[in-house]
Amino acid sequence: MCNFGLKNSIVLFKKLQSVVILSSSFNTNLSKIQIPTHFIKRNFAESLYEQKTKSEIDEKDDKILQQLLQNPDMNKKYKLLQYEYEYLRETAQLVPQTLRPKDYIYLLNSTKTHQRKHFRFLFINEKRREKNRQKHEQKIEATRLKMKRQEEECSSGLKYGLSHNSLFMRIYEKSLDSFLNFNLLMSSMFEPKIVFDCGYDNLMATHEIMNCAKQLLLSFVYNRMHKTPADLYFCNAPQDNKILTKFHSLIPNVYETSFPLNITSKSYLDTFDKNDLVYLTPHCNKEMTFYNPDKIYIIGALVDKMSPQPYSLAKAKKEGISMEKLPIDRYLHWNTGSTKSLTLNQVLAILVDVKYTKDWMVAFNNNIPTRKMMRPNSEYYGKKVSIKTN
Repeated sequence: MCNFGLKNSIVLFKKLQSVVILSSSFNTNLSKIQIPTHFIKRNFAESLYEQKTKSEIDEKDDKILQQLLQNPDMNKKYKLLQYEYEYLRETAQLVPQTLRPKDYIYLLNSTKTHQRKHFRFLFINEKRREKNRQKHEQKIEATRLKMKRQEEECSSGLKYGLSHNSLFMRIYEKSLDSFLNFNLLMSSMFEPKIVFDCGYDNLMATHEIMNCAKQLLLSFVYNRMHKTPADLYFCNAPQDNKILTKFHSLIPNVYETSFPLNITSKSYLDTFDKNDLVYLTPHCNKEMTFYNPDKIYIIGALVDKMSPQPYSLAKAKKEGISMEKLPIDRYLHWNTGSTKSLTLNQVLAILVDVKYTKDWMVAFNNNIPTRKMMRPNSEYYGKKVSIKTN
């Protein structure tokens, strides 16, 4: 029954875009009513965005590589890199079977020591992909054999019981996705906005960019599953942004017009009023006392595990935006040896929860791992402990 209402709500939402068929029992001519199209279907991605295939990406990387090889020093380094790669393959070292143009670009801009590490990194990823492919094929074969066995046991196909035929409609994954997207679309018209600043892609290494894209994916998933999801914006995200390229590989349909996410290459200064913006940075002195729904909070999409620097503080000062930080020290006691750094999805989850519950302790306890918190029976509980922050 739940699925019946879910399915009909989606069908009704789609039918709002078509012509309203009137019954003769109504005196009011409803066909003259114009439904605003921006409430039904919004353009969440710019029209210039198109889905790129792997061949197109390789062609683009190959052009960049050819431009690098025009430099004599880079060309010499490229040949030495090829000789070393062939030597490592002949000596049965841990190297991948093939190297793509983007791998050569990364290796040419790396040091000698980091090149060996990157060869091993590519080798491990290649073996992991092969293992996942084998598991997928085995799963398909097991499913085929299971269906064949079920067909032999019950040729009619009408087998009742748990996980078999049922009188009720099942909730499939596609139906659940449609319902969650529809709920997010409706909430985005009334709920406050939260912005992810994706303009830090040049300050991160490759593994940090991939980690950042995964955290953005977890942020989108948590926000979509929330009771009152916020309206998410990815600003400073052009088509060639490294973070968005990885994010696109995780969600292939992110640039479709029906996908409930706002992605724009414009800055948040060009999109919103500057007086409504608040940049969240852990390096400022002003603490956030409550969630103001009239404000637009900005989260820097930055993962800096290697060399943490106050980039978000400097950017907010340069642009003249007001800054705040989460009141972590006021409500929580951190365990000795644990860092106060939070992931992007944890920061978003805290903001969405405190917007809904109006309680900082509930938001912190639901989203910060307990291993970072100090136990009440600890001898240091309640005392100030100097901990290095990122």
